[in-house]
Amino acid sequence: MPVSVPFFTNRQLSIALTEPVVILRGNPRDPVTNILRGEVELVLTKPMSASSITIQFVGQSRMLWPEGIGSRGMKLMHEKKIHEQELVLMSAQDDQIKQILGIGLHRWPFEFLLPNNLADTIEDEMAKTNYSLQVMVNRPNGQSKLRCRRNVLVLSTMSSSDASLESHSLPSPSITTSRHMDLCDVALCVETSIASSGTLFPITLTVNPNTKQVHLESFSVILNERRVYRLPEYDVRRSEENDFKVKLSTATSMIDPSLAIEDVSMTQLRRVVSTKNAHIKIGANSFQYRFMFTLPNCVEVNHSTNFHEILIRHRLRIQIELTNGDEERREVYFEVPITILDCRLKEDYSILPTYEEALLNPAFDEEGEKPGGFFVCPCYLAYQKKRRVNAKQEWIAFRNSSHKQNHAQPPPAYDEHTQD
Repeated sequence: MPVSVPFFTNRQLSIALTEPVVILRGNPRDPVTNILRGEVELVLTKPMSASSITIQFVGQSRMLWPEGIGSRGMKLMHEKKIHEQELVLMSAQDDQIKQILGIGLHRWPFEFLLPNNLADTIEDEMAKTNYSLQVMVNRPNGQSKLRCRRNVLVLSTMSSSDASLESHSLPSPSITTSRHMDLCDVALCVETSIASSGTLFPITLTVNPNTKQVHLESFSVILNERRVYRLPEYDVRRSEENDFKVKLSTATSMIDPSLAIEDVSMTQLRRVVSTKNAHIKIGANSFQYRFMFTLPNCVEVNHSTNFHEILIRHRLRIQIELTNGDEERREVYFEVPITILDCRLKEDYSILPTYEEALLNPAFDEEGEKPGGFFVCPCYLAYQKKRRVNAKQEWIAFRNSSHKQNHAQPPPAYDEHTQD
């Protein structure tokens, strides 16, 4: 979860957002501007003087360095700002002038324009990035300031942006590769190279024999995660790698049933994925099956990132082992780069429903279990609750729209006890 930073908060002061999540779409290099808008709300039970009100959008990173950094190697953690924007919501002409805010509810709309190359929220155990909105009400004559803070989730998705569609630069998400051997021809199709952690991931394997007595012994799929941490100011770098065995969910034959001589049982298919020496005979009509694997969830893997200082990349390492009648073994290797999205992102081309569909789907129960056996991680459930409780989104958007059309700040809402 995002890093917790101690910050004094006054209950009179709050931040309401039109959308609590910023979603960066397309390639980070696309000239796309993302919008974060909302309102600052201040509730007063008695008049208060204020000299200015400001709001900041701040991004921070934190890295752990167990080996130590610095001149003596004694520093074990490094924190810094990676992004900062500030807006002045209200200001007097000089420090001596103050504005009296009356009893009631006061609102100040705001809007931040965010670049598409912003680093998204990262929650790795060794390195994190997080974003927050920070409001400060400055008061004259040394009176205590009012402060408020709200975390903002920034997610990155590889879905098409307007810029990529206009430039026709949207790549195909599927990957197809093959190998030609005297024993057989092997073709592999990764239907999508972009998927969220914890979701189903389809791979189609085709083996066309060129000789008799060809057997498939094993089909191993490993997800490799490589993490690179950098601190340019200290000229240090560290990299780590982890491999995760991808588990089989189900498999389906892609050959017309009328042409198939004999079908391979599900037990044999599970054996070829989980162990060696499955010894599945490949007949004259070839072996062509669509395997549905389950990617590791967010508890085990991170999502892919584009932040140079916390760079996380994923690839599939696939090994296929075959034998002929003389028990001579042949091994085929494939290495395919893929992008793992944050578990809270579900694109339209994913196997599972999008988040908008899931929010309206009563099939998700309180235990986080969906019919069909898909486990919904705690991140997803927290995301659902955040989206559901934010009932003020449409009102905030409407007020901000009215503010732009009128080119003037709307008057604050007062109750019947308002005193001018």
